[in-house]
Amino acid sequence: MENLNLASLPPSMLHRILSKVATTSIRDFGSARITFPGFNEVGRDDYFYRSANLIYLNDWVDENAVRTFKVNCYRLGNPEAVYLRGMYEYFFLHLLDEGREKIHCAGERGCVLPQFVDAMLNLAFIVDGRGIVHNYPAFTRQHVDEMFQIINSWDLSGNWNYEKPPMFLSVAERIEPNVPHYCWCSNVDPPMFVVSLNGSRLLWKCDRCFWNCAAWDFCDDIHLTARAWPIED
Repeated sequence: MENLNLASLPPSMLHRILSKVATTSIRDFGSARITFPGFNEVGRDDYFYRSANLIYLNDWVDENAVRTFKVNCYRLGNPEAVYLRGMYEYFFLHLLDEGREKIHCAGERGCVLPQFVDAMLNLAFIVDGRGIVHNYPAFTRQHVDEMFQIINSWDLSGNWNYEKPPMFLSVAERIEPNVPHYCWCSNVDPPMFVVSLNGSRLLWKCDRCFWNCAAWDFCDDIHLTARAWPIED
């Protein structure tokens, strides 16, 4: 794209483009700012760091630049940075209260994934003696499916270099994942199926079984999305 065309774009569009570039490669982010003055102006704006998309940022080419970028975003209150810092504190440092507070705060600022994680953490910790969860969140099943597609995506999952917090592990072990095997919904004749967003065909479940399985899957997968956070000066 020629500079002439870029110059005709409004700052909001330049912001979206630069944010996408930064998510893909911090090196390209720096190059874009050097190449085009409009990108450089947008990249200096505090608003850019407050609203940059960090969930999928995982660039190991220049760790120092990534560290500086993340810290700037966090210090300026970027909700995704707050969420990622909360996940780091919760799953790496096992600072459960501090981590949960940051995850909840990011959700309150409108971030969809932190809202889901915060609600599912609440759900997972409400387990009765039979291993059944209660007080289901107000998410649609489609939304739950969408969030699990994100959680299980290659970009976010696969971090294996740490363990779950003992308290979190004990909660996961108390959830009964096999509720559908002895619930009335497993005996519906003829069986009813639903198609997931990834194309898989699954047996329909009643609300109790759906949320119990969702809570168990969440506890089994969510810690793999946490990533190291840079130590600040």
